[in-house]
Amino acid sequence: MTGAELARALLARWWVVGLVLVAGFGLVAGAFDPGGATWLGVPLFLALGAAAVLDGRVRLAGRTAPRPLFTLEGPLIWLLGAYVLTRAAGQFGPHLFPLVIGLVAWLVATFPRATWLKLVIVAVCVELGLTLAARQEFATFLIHGLVTAGAAYGLLRLSHAEAFRRRVEAEQAKAATESARQEKARGFGLLTTQAPSISSLPGLAEAGDRPTVGRMALDHLDRAFNLELDILRKALDLSAAIVLWHDRDRGVLSLRGYTGDGQVADGPYPDGAGIPGSVLRDGTEVAVAPVHAGAGGLPYRGPDPQGVGAVLAVAILPEDGGRPLGVLCIDRARPDRWTEAERGAVRTAARKLALDVAVWQRLKQTDTEATTIHRICAGLQTLNGALGIDQAASAALAAVRVLVHPDLAVVSTIRGGAHVVLRAEGDGAERLTGLHFAGDEGLVGKAIAHGRPLPVNGTWKGTQGVFTAADRLDTMRSLTILPLTKGEGGPIGALTVASRAEGAFGDRQQEVLALIATQVAVKLDLAEAHEQIREMATTDGLTGLANHRVFQQAFDNMLTRAQRQASPLCLLLIDIDHFKRLNDTCGHPFGDVVLRGVARVQAAAVRKVDLAARYGGEEFALLVEGSGEDGGRRLAERIRSEVEGLRFDHERGPVSVTLSVGIAAYPADGATKTELIDRADKALYHAKEAGRNQAVAWSDLAARTS
Repeated sequence: MTGAELARALLARWWVVGLVLVAGFGLVAGAFDPGGATWLGVPLFLALGAAAVLDGRVRLAGRTAPRPLFTLEGPLIWLLGAYVLTRAAGQFGPHLFPLVIGLVAWLVATFPRATWLKLVIVAVCVELGLTLAARQEFATFLIHGLVTAGAAYGLLRLSHAEAFRRRVEAEQAKAATESARQEKARGFGLLTTQAPSISSLPGLAEAGDRPTVGRMALDHLDRAFNLELDILRKALDLSAAIVLWHDRDRGVLSLRGYTGDGQVADGPYPDGAGIPGSVLRDGTEVAVAPVHAGAGGLPYRGPDPQGVGAVLAVAILPEDGGRPLGVLCIDRARPDRWTEAERGAVRTAARKLALDVAVWQRLKQTDTEATTIHRICAGLQTLNGALGIDQAASAALAAVRVLVHPDLAVVSTIRGGAHVVLRAEGDGAERLTGLHFAGDEGLVGKAIAHGRPLPVNGTWKGTQGVFTAADRLDTMRSLTILPLTKGEGGPIGALTVASRAEGAFGDRQQEVLALIATQVAVKLDLAEAHEQIREMATTDGLTGLANHRVFQQAFDNMLTRAQRQASPLCLLLIDIDHFKRLNDTCGHPFGDVVLRGVARVQAAAVRKVDLAARYGGEEFALLVEGSGEDGGRRLAERIRSEVEGLRFDHERGPVSVTLSVGIAAYPADGATKTELIDRADKALYHAKEAGRNQAVAWSDLAARTS
């Protein structure tokens, strides 16, 4: 190893400790005090901040770093950072010192004794250094020590420290084990970007009860690697056989298999170190025999390997001949040169290791795709069960939510050339739900016009309106808008999905969203057709009013409600006077125009709780809830008067019509539907016999007969 390589290796392993030492001396020297040496304090402060961020990212990701004091590095940075803040605050420093006290107490209560003792020693050294440098009084030193010790002791007693530490250590060990498995799976290519979302998909509850392919793969590879290494060691009389796997993201070689005499360093090791680093760079093999004392070059054996006479390192190459996946290293005590037969056996073993990993990668990929497809189908069951348009939109967003975890999902549809947001979930959903905007407006309009998803790569910077000009969604960093198209027809809407995370919608997520969009388009089209069919079954096609069947059903329901609540209900039967003569004179098409005009007046006159229906031919029926005869008579007169004022244009000149109305009210005029219809019909007949263009109630007839 050259001097430069040694320096880089030392720097990679000890840079955090070095930074802490320099910052500690700077702290004692007053570099962080107001008016101190800013040329030193500011760079050190920034370096500590950067180190804290890097350390936090590594720990939050559940990873470790290839440094011997990694466990101590984070707490050291936090502790020194707390001291730096108290010194930099000047006269306000004493108010911030509880931060140091609380941090030390927490470290004592949660870390193993071997760890927190070192941290307490560092804190004492800092306090002692500040006191000796005359930067604080000796009394302050004593007070800080007593208060910190008291806080740590109190927290220990409060949390039953020993039991609490055991639980923390157990959780940490569990997390470390799982992190190691995740790291190993990632290194072997057994993790995919789709995997995190699969576990949250609906359906297939039994999948969680069986071992996953990824877990089985790791167990198999552990056994297979160790078995192959053991066979190799016994066949070639080796001292050790080791598999080092390359983690390109972290730039390290990790120990993934070992059999042999004695102990080796667990690693990970820098990927450019020693003989394995050379093999990794060149993709070939390196044979050294004999190995001279102190030669080094084997990071897993330490700087001065003892009892190693010959070393052979072979690259583990993928099937496609790309960059090496790792390095297979063997060594033995005898200093004899490696024969070609021995080297050939090691190359074969390396190929077998690569093949094992490749097979499990393919099995994992197949399992991932099968599970994804299966669970997508399960997720779309809700969508397939939806009948109405609103139900279909809600089911679509439910499927999107569990498949890609967006921060905002929107389903919009095209109605009359304009866009309407049917349903929105997530950030700003309340404002977007029900939003109307022009069909060609915003990025949604462009996506529909081009007939393809936008933006192309799913990246979003909030530079333009998504729905309207005001809807930039500038807090989102990923966006995809998928047009919803029905078969060979035109677009019917759009599915818009956004996330605050960058790169949230990669190729796999885009494929899933495209599948959902296709199903949503089909379902919305079917839902619209279903609603049209339902409307046709309940609505008179000519007038748009309820048809006779709906009138009969509604009458039953409204009469039952009136009986239960002891409230009145009024029935109006309306007939257009001389309508047959109008049809014979002006023609049936003109008669249809008159029917529609009269129906519009009635539809506008009734409340939402009432019902206007076409009873048959030129007859109409109105049901007015909560209203007796007087209310029904007022409504009848208003409708009769308004219709009388209508003028219908005909080639022979303006045409006007009049209405006759019969009124019957519950409970005064009858207790059953049959009685009320019969008496309203008789009142209508009397209105026509009495000269038409008038409203007559059943009570009027009863008064005359009495």
